[in-house]
Amino acid sequence: MRNAVWTSAAVHAAVTLALFLVRPAHDVLVPGPDVVQVALIDAASVAPAAAAPVQAAPEAVPASEDKGVRIEKPVREQDKPKPQASEAPTAAKPSAPTPPAPAAPSQIVLPYASVGGGMRGQVAVDESNFEFAYYLQQVRSLIARNWTPGTGVPAGTRAEVYFRVARDGSLTEPRVERSSGNPVFDQTAARAVILTGHLPPLPLGYSGSDLGVHFGFEYTGS
Repeated sequence: MRNAVWTSAAVHAAVTLALFLVRPAHDVLVPGPDVVQVALIDAASVAPAAAAPVQAAPEAVPASEDKGVRIEKPVREQDKPKPQASEAPTAAKPSAPTPPAPAAPSQIVLPYASVGGGMRGQVAVDESNFEFAYYLQQVRSLIARNWTPGTGVPAGTRAEVYFRVARDGSLTEPRVERSSGNPVFDQTAARAVILTGHLPPLPLGYSGSDLGVHFGFEYTGS
């Protein structure tokens, strides 16, 4: 009985082993073309393909300001010019005073002539249309009476005194207009006009309100 069991187990084991060993293998089919043509080429006869030349990157050329495009740098906030405070309007400068009109050239009416005592006198006026020579003769005569040239004055010494004669004949603004170089002589000439003080009224035919007179004093010494 025991032998029969072992025999049966051995038979089953042998059958099972035989099934695993004798099991046919399943073929796996891969779909593809029916025929593939393959050409065999000698590797030595095939020339290696030429490598494509590597082109160098073009060198950057700075753009010319005349032809190229100029790229402006971005302006930073701190680089922007700050607005300047507007200046207060300057006050208008006062116009320069108009210079006085130049005095009219004097017209000599009475040239140098002797007035006695080694002295000569000349009379000129500012008005070119003053035609009253007789009046100027009176002026020369009256002023010469009050003139004393002093001592030690060399011959040929000259000075000129300017003054104005008002309509009523009063003398104003006497001053030495041309110095002789001798202060004493200049003072005696100005003193003669001051001492005269008053002349006859201006001629009725003269329309001006006053008359500018240039009186020349000369010492001849004889």
